[in-house]
Amino acid sequence: MTGSFKEEFKALVEGKTNIIVLFILPLLLVLILGIELSGEVLTEMPIAVADHDGSAFSMDLIRQFDSDETFSVEYRTDSDEDLEKLIRNSKARAGIIIPEGFYDDMAGLESPSIAMIYDGSNMSVTSVAKAKATEILLTYKAGITSKQLMGRLGMSYDDSVETAQGFIFRSKALYNPGKSFEDFLTPMLVAGIIQIAVALCAAASIRHEMLDVDKKKRFGHVSGKVLFYTFCGTFMYILCTALMATAAGIPFKGSLADAVLMSFGLSFAVSAFCVLISAVIKNKMVALVGAGLMIIPNSMMAGTTWPLMSMPTGYQAFAHYIPFIHFVDNYRNIFLKGATLGDMTNDLAYMFGFGAVSLIIAEFVVIVMETGKEDTVDEDISGSVQKRVSVNI
Repeated sequence: MTGSFKEEFKALVEGKTNIIVLFILPLLLVLILGIELSGEVLTEMPIAVADHDGSAFSMDLIRQFDSDETFSVEYRTDSDEDLEKLIRNSKARAGIIIPEGFYDDMAGLESPSIAMIYDGSNMSVTSVAKAKATEILLTYKAGITSKQLMGRLGMSYDDSVETAQGFIFRSKALYNPGKSFEDFLTPMLVAGIIQIAVALCAAASIRHEMLDVDKKKRFGHVSGKVLFYTFCGTFMYILCTALMATAAGIPFKGSLADAVLMSFGLSFAVSAFCVLISAVIKNKMVALVGAGLMIIPNSMMAGTTWPLMSMPTGYQAFAHYIPFIHFVDNYRNIFLKGATLGDMTNDLAYMFGFGAVSLIIAEFVVIVMETGKEDTVDEDISGSVQKRVSVNI
């Protein structure tokens, strides 16, 4: 095992590809995400307005949107078609259409409609714009209803406000109150790229031609590879966790020791599984493709950007066998919720169990199957020699 570990370390030092994949790319990703998502929340979103009413009320409503930090009224048009064209060309991300006679209809209690149009091609933009626009419109609606009650029924201001509101609704977002995309996405994307890096390097780690030559190298050969890449993966998780918590400023409310243990569990499971792939598939290119097909999709689909609960039932059942599923939410929760080891015991046990089973099978493949192949070769050589002797006689 020690020899295999040293062999992999030597290959890492002498080669350049694995250093880039294992160490450089994850660090670059932390840097890139730290810069790209540094804005944290969407602000000054360009919107277009088609105000067919032109009343003091409609103009005041537009000012409410423009004064909010989420929106910036960049375009005004008299045509609904031109407004939709602005959104189609991505110049505006949302639009407000106020119909003609809107204020008069509202004063006559006819319940007119305001049309909000969103750029649905970007779901993040749509979600933020819709939530904020709804908040502004509901607040404005309550104010107008209050004024109508005061004017028509002679209610006091306080009574009219209570009647217009019906009930008071308050919401509070825990653990990510600022709705920061940086805090939400960065740990997940970094975790996924480190997993992919470990998987691809481990999937090309078994050198079958060396096993054919030296039988002694088979014993502990797999364990050395798995241990090496487990340490590499864990080291990168620790380093990137520290960088995200300091340089990127992502809140880290949990224990570093818990993060290390979870990282070790995932690195062990992924390393063992991909070394198994390398042991079974001798062609390195095929092994890399196989590992990529198994690891890369679940790095993106394991609840990193879209919740697992919203995925098809069949995939949800299958996903629970994937080690990354047992890691990704816990890793994010360590950052944002301060999750403790007691919350993650079952997931940690699964990752170690998955890695142990993969390691045992890989050792069996390398020791037993390679030995069986060698015996077959010896028998062929022996038969060939006997045949030559018989011919000579």
